[in-house]
Amino acid sequence: MDRIRIVGGSELRGEIPISGAKNAALPLMIASLLTSEPLILENVPRLADVKQLEKILENHGVDIRFTAAATAPTTSPASA
Repeated sequence: MDRIRIVGGSELRGEIPISGAKNAALPLMIASLLTSEPLILENVPRLADVKQLEKILENHGVDIRFTAAATAPTTSPASA
């Protein structure tokens, strides 16, 4: 896990969620074309690029579903 060290007068505590990286998600989504098994990706940002790739993959027979728990698409080949 990446960390940020802050040097200052007051001690800070807590956690900050880091959003997913589009540039990492797109190649992983494309990799779904290489397997017949379901591929579960977590923390995928819902950006225009991701939505566009979703449409392209669906045209190539990939079934993509985003769960209600934020951004975790499941991709798998569409059933015939």
